[in-house]
Amino acid sequence: MSGSELAALARELRARAELLDEEEWQALPEAAQQRGPALGAAEMRSEGLTLTRSLEGLAAEVEACRKCPLGAQRIKPAFGVGSPSARVVFVGEGPGYEEDRRGEPFVGKAGQLLDKILASIELSRETVYIANVVKCHPMVDPSDPEKRGNDRPPTPEEMAQCRGYLEAQLDLIAPRALIALGGTAAKCLLATEDGVGRLRGRWHDFRGVPLRVTYHPAALLRDPSHKRDVWEDMKELKRFLEAA
Repeated sequence: MSGSELAALARELRARAELLDEEEWQALPEAAQQRGPALGAAEMRSEGLTLTRSLEGLAAEVEACRKCPLGAQRIKPAFGVGSPSARVVFVGEGPGYEEDRRGEPFVGKAGQLLDKILASIELSRETVYIANVVKCHPMVDPSDPEKRGNDRPPTPEEMAQCRGYLEAQLDLIAPRALIALGGTAAKCLLATEDGVGRLRGRWHDFRGVPLRVTYHPAALLRDPSHKRDVWEDMKELKRFLEAA
């Protein structure tokens, strides 16, 4: 099967996952309650083999990186997770406590909520790609990595040192759309000081790729009133991908 035929098959088999329970996510009442076959790594393997190898090589570079102090302080880098042929990449700010231990972005409570958000528009962790602006855990007190509540946003210097890895990931994956999760990611990618409230609701451009800004799942855990905004952003992403 040719690459173009595999790409068409991938689009046709785009994952369907169980949508959010209304009691858990009452702000998303329009989400259809459906299940369907999910497109996993096996279906993408032939199309993404070379990219997977390249991403693995880049991950090894991140593992060895000590360009900023975060590299020496973290337990495991959280390089990225998902399909190397993803049509959309979600970008957060940096790993937290759970991510530092598992070496995977968005695996704590915010990650569980992100999985539900993806499912609400028939996507999954296996069919998108999830990464962060920085790959290592920024800690308030790096001398005590076992301390809970020790997370902080990455500094501009830390983001500048790690930015090349994120750009290389995006170049390899070549997504059709980007979603910046939260103000830190949006400010880094768009080189702006505007917050999420001013940036969301429209498409921006990141090196020729359409980029949408929405609230970070952790912000929704603190303030559920933003769930409606995220739902509107996800519906717009779904429309964009269906039209692409």
